[in-house]
Amino acid sequence: MVLLDTGTKNVIRLSVSFMLLFFAYMSQEFIQEPLIEEEHRRGGNIDPHAGYHSFAILYFFFTIACLLIAPVVDLITAKWSMVVGFFTYIAFQLGFLELNSAYLYTTSALLGIGAAFLWVGQGKYLTENCTSETIERNTALMWLIFKFSLLGGGVFLYFMFQDQTMHELVLSGDFKIFVYVFCSISVVAAVNTAFLPAPAYVPEKREAVTLAGTLKVTFRLIRQTPMLLLAFIFLYTGFSRSFWIAIYPTCIKFTSKLGENTTKLLAISGIATGIGQIVAGGIFSVLGKRVRILGKDMIVVIACVLHLICFVLIYLFFPYDAPLRPTQNVGIFEPNAYIAIFCSGLLGFGDAIIQTQVYSFLCDGYSEESSHAFALFKFYSAISSTIAFFVSKYFTLAGHLLLYGAFAILSAIAAVMAQKLYFHKTRHFFQENTKIHPAIESEPIKIQISESGSTIESSEKTERKITDLN
Repeated sequence: MVLLDTGTKNVIRLSVSFMLLFFAYMSQEFIQEPLIEEEHRRGGNIDPHAGYHSFAILYFFFTIACLLIAPVVDLITAKWSMVVGFFTYIAFQLGFLELNSAYLYTTSALLGIGAAFLWVGQGKYLTENCTSETIERNTALMWLIFKFSLLGGGVFLYFMFQDQTMHELVLSGDFKIFVYVFCSISVVAAVNTAFLPAPAYVPEKREAVTLAGTLKVTFRLIRQTPMLLLAFIFLYTGFSRSFWIAIYPTCIKFTSKLGENTTKLLAISGIATGIGQIVAGGIFSVLGKRVRILGKDMIVVIACVLHLICFVLIYLFFPYDAPLRPTQNVGIFEPNAYIAIFCSGLLGFGDAIIQTQVYSFLCDGYSEESSHAFALFKFYSAISSTIAFFVSKYFTLAGHLLLYGAFAILSAIAAVMAQKLYFHKTRHFFQENTKIHPAIESEPIKIQISESGSTIESSEKTERKITDLN
């Protein structure tokens, strides 16, 4: 029987909180734009594209907050930063009880700030509970558990729309029952997070960081060549998520040729995306650090190739105006429900692979600056998501796919360059020659990045100097 170390147990418990929160939030997010469009058609006081506007506002504030909140996260700790974030999600969800533009846009802005607290706090707490021996496994394990939220949400939406369409659900007002359910689940997740244990590997205390100090560190990191290369991957994660969580589901809902009840098909799409995410997380949680043999760069390349294949299929089988309005048009070929579901699974699978490798890159290279590094990751990701949702009301399907395909190619190139030139130097700093029993706690790798270079401190308290990352 394999005994789990304390850090892994903490990561599992954190993952359960995220699974609960995003079961509720992503179920709502998945149908947000079609729901709002239906409410507008019913005569509600809301713009038909308010869902896209909401996403754009959310990610705009998320972008700004990611640059500023690292010292606050360090001050109030990762756990309480996440709790703050959880309650902004709950406030946003409550707005769907009585949809109106003012509340939707206001809580979208608050959610953007709260999401920054949530994700930067999550990255910091994850880093503080991983060693070089457990980073690959724990990252994939977190992703695996977390992504059961998407599968569960898809199943929930399937039964929700099994006997009624979106129009009927909005007309009857029954969707409000589900808002109460979602909010209750989110509250449970927030309470579980509030009672998370202290991190297994508490970093050495440093002087309190001011806003000016954190901006200095952040802008020092942002200028470094490794971070500039990773920025292409960060940007692509934002484009990818925006597409599979909102734009592609809207395409399915608006493509009438896919069937009589495309909302039900949308729910099946969510299930397929969740399965893709879970399978990817399961593969990497089983392989653990052995995935390093293949290399993070090659794994990212594989994921990008899978996404490019998916984009080609979507272009061939979906009408050009599917992201914009309900349509009777067809693509180059007649829309096919099986192809639509296959692409959903492929999108989820590829996205999960890229996300787990991003976490691995950052935990490997920036363990001492985890708050700043994860803030930059979310900063870039939020920029691309903001752009994606801003142009959503103007872009046809071809415009979206061309943009995302270009960044998929750039991400693959950047991953190869970053791994070959820089991050391979951190691959050998784990305790390769130390036999560590699974039940024994191991010391985390500590990487101190300075203007002159980076100092790596191993568990034996020896230090090595590596090439300047600038």
